[in-house]
Amino acid sequence: MVLGKANPNRMNGVNKVAFQLAKTQQELGHEVVLWGIADSLVHDYPARSFKTELFRKSSNKFRLDESLEKAVAALPKQAVVHIHGAFIPDFYLLAKRLRQHGIPYVLTSHGAFSAVAMQKSRLRKRLYFSFLEKTLVQNAKAVQLLGDLEYSHLDQLVKIGHKVLIPNGMELTDLPEILEKPANAELTFGFCGRLDNYYKGLDFMLRGFSLFLKKGHRARLELIGDGDDRPALEQLAGELGIRQQVVFHGAKYGEEKFRLMAQADVFVHTSRSEGFPMAVLEAAALGLPCLTSEGTNINRYIRQYGAGFPMDGPPDPLRICEAMENAANFYEVKQLKPLGENARRMVQEAFDWRRIGAELVAVYSA
Repeated sequence: MVLGKANPNRMNGVNKVAFQLAKTQQELGHEVVLWGIADSLVHDYPARSFKTELFRKSSNKFRLDESLEKAVAALPKQAVVHIHGAFIPDFYLLAKRLRQHGIPYVLTSHGAFSAVAMQKSRLRKRLYFSFLEKTLVQNAKAVQLLGDLEYSHLDQLVKIGHKVLIPNGMELTDLPEILEKPANAELTFGFCGRLDNYYKGLDFMLRGFSLFLKKGHRARLELIGDGDDRPALEQLAGELGIRQQVVFHGAKYGEEKFRLMAQADVFVHTSRSEGFPMAVLEAAALGLPCLTSEGTNINRYIRQYGAGFPMDGPPDPLRICEAMENAANFYEVKQLKPLGENARRMVQEAFDWRRIGAELVAVYSA
């Protein structure tokens, strides 16, 4: 169950995860139907192997759409509903209705319960959690957390014994074959994702990159993606005097996106808070060493596999500059490639979707 249509060719990471999980579990031999709440009921997405049912978002905040009510009532008793997302009133109502019909559900919050995420609109979220979301969490048969930070922080919101730590996965066969790229004339850092300052820490990234350039380094920073904060980021790049070294590609999808990502020497993700960023897994699968903050929840894997430049502590411009300098040292002695090979091996071993899909099936079975 998602808010949207689980279209993998969009910037919404939750929808990408739901699509891949449904696809993988279908391939593993399970009967899977994806439900989506959307503004439009048009099935305008690429062909997929599993059935998709769309429901309109209800205009009444206290009731589900009638077609969704009927779909819940028609569910067989052996069904399990996996809800993807948090702080969505429709999901609170859905969970309530599922309980009334004796249908178990699993919840994945996708980073919404992390300390940083809970600070945004703090009072409103705290009230919503106390009166609505807490009940949804407590009555779930399992709550899947994607990263260590959110897993630990949930205890401060509500203590439950049914939380599980299972990350997102990555399907290597979804990537186009990227031929060996020529060496860049200068060190190139890449980013791909929603241009959101608060969660993605892009203001820190630009300021850290500015410090890095002021120390005499030559480099480019290329950002793939779009969002409401793009004008502010372009303005900030101008104010910092680095507009000529920062490229804003806008939103790209499919093979075009992957080919642009593959042109970077180092992939950078300096988020304040994430669920578990698919873009980092995609970059690692492309063989790019990754420069990441603790907020991405992937640093322990980066360290374990020697797959890049994990930063200690929360992101700030100075830490980002220092990590970029470390990457520049590897670039100068032509030692980035082994780190990229480790990154790809990390995805193959730690983030295989078939293993993760099977782990979640075991959760449903329990």
